[in-house]
Amino acid sequence: MQRIGGDSERGAAGVLVAVMMVVLIGAGALAVDTGQIYAERAQLQNAADAGALAGVDICSEAGGCTQANANAVAEALANSNSNDNKSTVQSVDLSVPGEVTVTTSTKDGTTNAGFLSKMFASALNAPAATVGATATAKWLYPTEGITVLPLTFATCEFKDDGLPHKILIQGGAQDCNGLNPSNQIIPGGFAWLNPDSSTGCKVTAKVDEWSETSAGAAVPNGCIDLFNPSLNPSLAGSTVALPVYKYTCDGMPAAQFGSCSGSTVQYFIEKWAGFKLQAWNLSGQAKYDPTNVFSGSEKGLYGTFVGYSADPNLFTGGTTTPTGNVVVLGLIK
Repeated sequence: MQRIGGDSERGAAGVLVAVMMVVLIGAGALAVDTGQIYAERAQLQNAADAGALAGVDICSEAGGCTQANANAVAEALANSNSNDNKSTVQSVDLSVPGEVTVTTSTKDGTTNAGFLSKMFASALNAPAATVGATATAKWLYPTEGITVLPLTFATCEFKDDGLPHKILIQGGAQDCNGLNPSNQIIPGGFAWLNPDSSTGCKVTAKVDEWSETSAGAAVPNGCIDLFNPSLNPSLAGSTVALPVYKYTCDGMPAAQFGSCSGSTVQYFIEKWAGFKLQAWNLSGQAKYDPTNVFSGSEKGLYGTFVGYSADPNLFTGGTTTPTGNVVVLGLIK
């Protein structure tokens, strides 16, 4: 007896399995190989960032910014910031004054191939993948900057040991100039600078020029909200640019340092310091001291000196020619 319809479904299971295998391999390629690509791109971005920063570090030094030097440090830093210690530095661009742009791409740490070894996508005959990343860093010798905090300090207040310290502006023991900081304006270790406007807190300070101070040791009008953690929570833990003074107007010859006449005390700004702010105790609501580092009548800032550098975006004027002043380094993209 002949079976009716028996042969019409023969082999259907095999076709279904074949189709499902293609789907599963595609899903594996999407999950594993795509993840590998994203991981590789993240490593290459780290490599490009490190290479660009290393490039501007030597380019900010007089006579150090040659193509050969920039290539060498960019390649070394790019490799050390890749998980397999291998990356290809495609280019180190010095064509824009004050900037270094580094472009990196894939280099297999085992085979030195310029593409990723895929696990699943090769079964689908997909082309090899090469990943890349670009970073640009800049350097600047600032001449003018906008300070986040309207304060200037003496150089001796910044201890370069990597540890947090208190910088007192009132109360406590002697300041770094050997004076009691309580209400000292001349020539104590600090001064409140006079804000650009009566209602704001922004201060524009210029290197090698005099800056007027705000009278007294109190927070200037318009600046209280800046230090109020409930109104400005982002201040805690941020790194701010603080102008550093070298001289006060008192007793300085105008012929040497320019005129500093005026009704208020003035400070001669020398450079800028980067300071990671962790706590402060000023006046009124201008207090953030979660670990109680300030005691008694002490008022001031608490944080870590991070070098004479800061975010380039804080500066409105500067030059790429070495001036002997602080160098500002940073990634811009």
